[in-house]
Amino acid sequence: MFGFHKSTQQVEVDVQDEFIERVNAAAEDFLAVVPNHGALDYSPQSVQALDAVLDEVYQGRLSLTPMQTVGAAAYLYELCRRQYGGLYEVCDDDDPVVLVTGEPDFDVCLCAISKVEQRVRQGSTESLLAFFQRYVRAVDSRQSGTIN
Repeated sequence: MFGFHKSTQQVEVDVQDEFIERVNAAAEDFLAVVPNHGALDYSPQSVQALDAVLDEVYQGRLSLTPMQTVGAAAYLYELCRRQYGGLYEVCDDDDPVVLVTGEPDFDVCLCAISKVEQRVRQGSTESLLAFFQRYVRAVDSRQSGTIN
């Protein structure tokens, strides 16, 4: 599941709990630097507010460190996990950690880190809301795929 398998289910649960703690901590570090972040409440409606923050970064009106940018992706991951469930898994590409929702019946792999980094470096070729909606449609339709 994480690039390695432990022999007991309890160890996998403990690893997942640790991932959740770390993702939440990264998201909270991001929120700590966002002025007036009250609209960022982990609700689906807050995706637009997150996109607006990332636009502020792209426009140069707000500065994020590379770790705070990962924290913005962590915020999106946690929003999705809290709403739709899923497990964090390790990947070997542009997204070292992804959220996989729907296993074992289907698996929707959300690649938020590369999407958020693209958003702050290049602006919006696709809004974060459209990206999120692609994820929601895939989960709701139980259609396996990668959202990146």
